[in-house]
Amino acid sequence: MSDNFDDDVDINLQRMWAEAAKKQKDWRDAGETVLLQRMHDAYAGLKACGWREIIYCPKDGTVFLAICAGSTGAFPCSYKGTWPHGSWWIEDAGDLWPSYPILWKAMPQEQSK
Repeated sequence: MSDNFDDDVDINLQRMWAEAAKKQKDWRDAGETVLLQRMHDAYAGLKACGWREIIYCPKDGTVFLAICAGSTGAFPCSYKGTWPHGSWWIEDAGDLWPSYPILWKAMPQEQSK
């Protein structure tokens, strides 16, 4: 192994980070007003696709799909406990995670009923 191996790795990592930094989007360029409008449009679009506000989700332990703000996916979720003192739990990677979803939809097999 050459003595320059570590130097080569450092140079490659620095180059990779520099390229990633060039590609990184600075969301501040759009401005808060534009970003808030996009968020509103996405929320309205999801509701048009059948998603409902989380306050209307089943609260009897039924599993449903849920979306959390900032997430890029929908995950199985259930409400555990007595309303309003219970909590939402997302299923992912074989575990349950406490969550604060904003929208819900029935699981696909239940939508056809």
